[in-house]
Amino acid sequence: MKRANKIMLNVLIIDDDSDIRFGVNRILSRCGHTVKEAESGEEALACLSNTPIDLVFCDLRFPTKLSGTDILAAIAADHPRVKVVMMSCAMDYDLQKSLTDQGASATMQKPFFKAECIATISKLFPPLEKAA
Repeated sequence: MKRANKIMLNVLIIDDDSDIRFGVNRILSRCGHTVKEAESGEEALACLSNTPIDLVFCDLRFPTKLSGTDILAAIAADHPRVKVVMMSCAMDYDLQKSLTDQGASATMQKPFFKAECIATISKLFPPLEKAA
């Protein structure tokens, strides 16, 4: 969806830490995006089955059965048009490369700020005029 020269997205934030979900939600919703949250991979995959999602911000580590890489693989297999940004507090070059090789559209080191978040989204979803 596009409004006033800006692409508006349906975003899902997957993180077991409610503070991270709150912070990322605040950034994205203030930019006009529609945001859903999930605290586990199981909850996230159920949401993806029932809700149109354009972009996912997903943590790497969870205390539950599904890891971030499990979630990434499931999204890549079942929802290939959905772009996934993997987040971690310990994001180094090797991890970034491994995650992008597994299908992540981008990676981000937590914590991050609004400018970094907006820049990442802009790279993944360039304005339609520039893409044409």
